[in-house]
Amino acid sequence: MSDTPSKILPNSFQTPNFFVDDCMALLTGNEFKCLSFLARKTFGWQKRSDRISKSQIMAATGLANETVDKAMHALVGFGLVLRTAENNPQNTGTEWALQTDDSRVRFDLLLERQEKSTEAQRQKTEKGRQKLAEKRGGLSNNPPSEGVSVGQKPAGGEIVEQLGGGIVGQSGGGSVEQSPQKPIKAKEKMVADAPASPVEEPTPKTTVETLDEPADNPLEARTAAFPEDCQTTVRLMLELFGLHPPESPARGEKGGDYALWIKDIRDLLKVAREYDAPLDKALRLTCERWRSQPFDVAHPGALKKSLTSLLAQVSHNLRPESVPETPKDASPGPGSVPNDELRARMAALRARHKTQN
Repeated sequence: MSDTPSKILPNSFQTPNFFVDDCMALLTGNEFKCLSFLARKTFGWQKRSDRISKSQIMAATGLANETVDKAMHALVGFGLVLRTAENNPQNTGTEWALQTDDSRVRFDLLLERQEKSTEAQRQKTEKGRQKLAEKRGGLSNNPPSEGVSVGQKPAGGEIVEQLGGGIVGQSGGGSVEQSPQKPIKAKEKMVADAPASPVEEPTPKTTVETLDEPADNPLEARTAAFPEDCQTTVRLMLELFGLHPPESPARGEKGGDYALWIKDIRDLLKVAREYDAPLDKALRLTCERWRSQPFDVAHPGALKKSLTSLLAQVSHNLRPESVPETPKDASPGPGSVPNDELRARMAALRARHKTQN
């Protein structure tokens, strides 16, 4: 035995059994790496939360920048990690905390992703088997021809002879006929006002014509140019964050910032729907947090991480009043799955994996 103190024992930190027993099978390797490192930095130092920079996570996990972003975003979305505060002026990193209420973990989303992944793998395997079967069937059902392998006809209509594997002799001295290219319709024969064929008709671009902005309220005209489902959020971005909406592109131009805004706003709407929360209330709470700890907001997409983190913590307070709250001790929280059902569904997934392999 070495006299050097062990780096393994007693140098250990507390990790919830819940992470391994219930969550590990449903997380990707990158996600579990990040979750373990957060447990080390929080529970390992007897802290409830801690400011951890992205560079620290990258160095500890060996993951790239975008991979860390993707994994942390997924962990927040599943409710396993809480983003309690954004980066501060001292640039010491975002403040992270681990979920301590297992009923608020979104097992419904975890299981849905796992089942989709299993189904995609099943389809991929089935497709590979079909291609292999077709390939084998093609080799056995198409024997080589016993006749002449070259069957071109020269101008005289005779068959080109292939002599002993040598040079192909072309009898008659004529050239081998080849079907001419399909004639192109001459432009002078086309009627100027004739309707274009489906092939000639250009594909319409999904852009909106620029509206004539009235002199008294150009911003309202820009807002009205957005799709109906985005207009309320556009007004809130101006009201809360002072962010002016971009002009809609003219016909034939690229979408630019206008298309980026539409995509970002619909992403925010999707996040709000996942947490069953009105987007307007969520944006107002996000604005309150932004005023206390401001960060750059150049477009709606800059709010996605903060909005997701906030909804993961307070979504139960943002639900419409018509939906009564369920007491915590009466039934599991939103998105939770009873243990018996969870074990049954995971067992079914494992059985399907074994069958495919």
